[in-house]
Amino acid sequence: MNGQILNKYQDLITGIVIAVFAIFYLIGSTYIKPSPHVSVGAEFMPKIYGSILLLLAVCLTYQGFLKAKQFSDKHEVRGEEEKDTKNAILSFTLIFAYVAFMEILGFVISSMIFLFIMSILLAPANTRHNYVTTVIYSILLPLSTYVLFKDVMHLSLPIGILFGK
Repeated sequence: MNGQILNKYQDLITGIVIAVFAIFYLIGSTYIKPSPHVSVGAEFMPKIYGSILLLLAVCLTYQGFLKAKQFSDKHEVRGEEEKDTKNAILSFTLIFAYVAFMEILGFVISSMIFLFIMSILLAPANTRHNYVTTVIYSILLPLSTYVLFKDVMHLSLPIGILFGK
């Protein structure tokens, strides 16, 4: 019975916990002092990340509320839970590898590899995966982000072995 209650309110609880974390993260980001030497200082990205995290937490909480409302006691999701657990472990492992290799490979290359693998990992099992779109997305997003940081915000990202240290 407790497992069914947890399944019923899982997204709702997760959304609320993440929302609380996001609020504390946003409060903490206000204590980062702006730098007078650059147009966009160190406080900019934490505020953006915190706002996005809070928005996604609100969406997850709303989705969890709707899911709890429609939940049936006969709802059986054993195979789906096992796949979700495996994907969560693989996702965290991939995130740690991404951070570890960013200094070696640089932001662009490590982000391309990370996005490609994560897109395949998180794709729904019942859909056919479009690898061409994934490759294009995995190349264009890191390149455009690198240009945005380098040329617009005048901030450096790790360049790695491709562009030389």
